[in-house]
Amino acid sequence: MLSKPASRVLSQKAFMRNFQSSARSMNKIYGTPAEGPYSNLPFKVHNRRFIPFGVYYWGVLGFFFAFPFLTTYLHLYKSGALNE
Repeated sequence: MLSKPASRVLSQKAFMRNFQSSARSMNKIYGTPAEGPYSNLPFKVHNRRFIPFGVYYWGVLGFFFAFPFLTTYLHLYKSGALNE
């Protein structure tokens, strides 16, 4: 248990955690933070201009899945192991 002076110090305003938005994020320069779903993501999900998000996502996933198989095939082809 904490002593009374220690509990009084911990309960002061300076030691309380403040879970509000910072003054910097609410400034005129930075504007108010966006609200709603997908607003906290660092990339755009809806209304993309060029490549839809699903095509980009599955394309990257497919490339990284196929990369080891493609490099294995290339090395076997270059070594001549596939010509036998």
